[in-house]
Amino acid sequence: MQRLIFFLVWLILVSPCRAEIIIVDDDGPADFNNIQAAIEYSSDWDTIYVFPGIYTGPGNRDIDFLGKVITVQSVAPDDPYIVAETIIDCNASASDKHRGFVFHEGEDGNSVLAGFTIINGYETVGGGIYSNWSSPTITNCVITGNTGRGGGIACEDAYPTISNCTISYNNGLPRGGGHLLRL
Repeated sequence: MQRLIFFLVWLILVSPCRAEIIIVDDDGPADFNNIQAAIEYSSDWDTIYVFPGIYTGPGNRDIDFLGKVITVQSVAPDDPYIVAETIIDCNASASDKHRGFVFHEGEDGNSVLAGFTIINGYETVGGGIYSNWSSPTITNCVITGNTGRGGGIACEDAYPTISNCTISYNNGLPRGGGHLLRL
């Protein structure tokens, strides 16, 4: 009887702690059609899977992890073909500034971004990705064609773990365009 009571108490305590899988697809049936809405809905330890497509406009640029311990990834972050087809297009300019992702609420290595191509960001600092006082894990991403000081990735008092990413053809204003810039 004690075992049964222990098990029931354990089950009650553990049940709300289960991680959820959330699906984002810009043109098909899914939980959400934009990434920011999925992040806002998510809880710590959830995984957000993003189907191939071109994600642009509100909710699909200036994407903020909101300090959550979550994974946001393409459906196959180790497959370069899927990464090439899962695009965050910031569609930004000098007069309409946007970036791909921003980490600024103390995210650590358990906040994971994986398997995206991030293009056309334009921000004063960090056109593709900006990390301030946060150290997320960024893996298997292509960050290209972005503009700003640290056009690809800019970090202020941050030490993200970056692995297997291609950071190329970014423009720095006035310096540090192509690669990681620590400010």
